[in-house]
Amino acid sequence: MINSKVDHSQLGVTKKNELKVEETQHLNISRKTGVVGEKIWMGHMIAETSAESVPQHHQQSDTVHYVLKGKAVFFYGEGYENSVELNEGDFIYIPPYHPYIYKNVSNIESLDIVTTMAPYYQVVYVARNENIEIPRDVNKGEEVSIVRASDLNDLTNQTKFMPRKTAVQAPNLWIGRVTGEPSKDSGAHHHGEAETAGFIISGKTRILYGERYEDYEEFEPGDFLRVPPFLPHIERNVSNTDTVEFLTARNPRNIVANLDS
Repeated sequence: MINSKVDHSQLGVTKKNELKVEETQHLNISRKTGVVGEKIWMGHMIAETSAESVPQHHQQSDTVHYVLKGKAVFFYGEGYENSVELNEGDFIYIPPYHPYIYKNVSNIESLDIVTTMAPYYQVVYVARNENIEIPRDVNKGEEVSIVRASDLNDLTNQTKFMPRKTAVQAPNLWIGRVTGEPSKDSGAHHHGEAETAGFIISGKTRILYGERYEDYEEFEPGDFLRVPPFLPHIERNVSNTDTVEFLTARNPRNIVANLDS
């Protein structure tokens, strides 16, 4: 499950035109990998107009879907009788071994979703009437939950000029949305034991790292990044006029250790 060819001690960069295509059982749904970490995965999923998935679950991985573009309906629960409509900016958390179905409700536009799984990328397709047994060692108290774009929680650790708002804190996965002010940076910090995956929603972000923070990588909308545990770095908005927005996900939780005095 872990990509042994990746140096997990280094900053990871995956440009939007370099994403790895994953096999699926869907004719009109594609899934691409952006981040493969030791304990987190993040990718991009596109469902064509009116496409509907087959039932699936993600074994022991906590999973969060973020609607980047379009409108989706998710079906879950016994007999898939529960349903919820998600719009752009909304999140849905799927606990381990919870089967679900999703559908692009538009017959005009595609549905774009950013998906995060922790600790691993795992997809198991099941029959609609199949009974899924949750192993004893998995937390059975977790439920599917929805967080609207307007309901993100800002009571969390912050880096200056880069406020982050929490969407979901699951047993193995924290995910939130970060906004960077024009010409500002986060200040030097690291994320302790947490491994971080990110996706750029809008704007251009520069991440500085290395000795005296002289090394850097630049990220544009659609790019993915991975920050290993304990790596000191600075996030910078290189625009004088526009904000930047990006998703940030961590396993096991949101840790921000500010290094500036």
